[in-house]
Amino acid sequence: MGWKRIFGRRIEAIRPKNHDGRHARLHRAFHAYSLPRGKLLIVLLLPLIFNLLLLAAIEVMVPFWFAVMKFCFTATDFPGDMVAIPFNLVIATVWLPSVDLYAGAPTQTQWWISAIGGVLVWLATKLMPPARLMPLIYVIRAMVLIHGTSLAFFALAPGAFPRDLSSYLFTSMAMGLLMMFLVPWVLAFVYYVFDFRLYQKVALTALVLLYFALALPIQYALHAALLWRLSLLFLPLFYLAFGYLLDVTVFIAFYAWAMTWDGPGLNHPPRSIAYPGDGDR
Repeated sequence: MGWKRIFGRRIEAIRPKNHDGRHARLHRAFHAYSLPRGKLLIVLLLPLIFNLLLLAAIEVMVPFWFAVMKFCFTATDFPGDMVAIPFNLVIATVWLPSVDLYAGAPTQTQWWISAIGGVLVWLATKLMPPARLMPLIYVIRAMVLIHGTSLAFFALAPGAFPRDLSSYLFTSMAMGLLMMFLVPWVLAFVYYVFDFRLYQKVALTALVLLYFALALPIQYALHAALLWRLSLLFLPLFYLAFGYLLDVTVFIAFYAWAMTWDGPGLNHPPRSIAYPGDGDR
């Protein structure tokens, strides 16, 4: 087993260094973190506090959503009237914004233009350099496939589409509100457990909630205005690619950025790793 000891010592000598020979910190994924009672209390109480604050802020936030969406609809000459639909939050009923306007199935001209456009976009991805743009190519092709299923549905059963513009807008705003209540609890298990300072945990949560409070009405007002003009043919694409998936992607981006922040317990020196045969030294 001598080769294992020699190999282990060699790896131990070069492991803490990066490609240019300088010292490399051990990634936080390899750190061992404890969860004392004080930290556990923060993990459990901080999401609850944010939920209570969000619940208290609804009386201001929802009227703000109405005002923003009304402004967006006015700016785009959207003909629909704003309506308020009740949404049951179990502990409260919230009247969320929606529109009283019908968006129909695509015309034959819209269908054919959209189908030809999807084919051209797919062919254009073959001209993109795969070595540099492969992730973007996959994303574009995935959106083309999603839109292709919508084209097939409206070609076969255009009158059976189960959604309309009003219900889509209301459901999207309701799910966005629920997501805002869930954000602190998700962060509790993936961020609060790490040794970041309390103000960093509060700042990240507040930034994410503030972003969604400002972005959700603009995002879905734009969806409503475009769907009214483009028809419900684009609703699956908007729903899957530019709806919840986009919101989750933004949340992950905030989280990834916050994980780069320095904290008091996140700069531990690299620790040794046990290799086979170390006990024989």
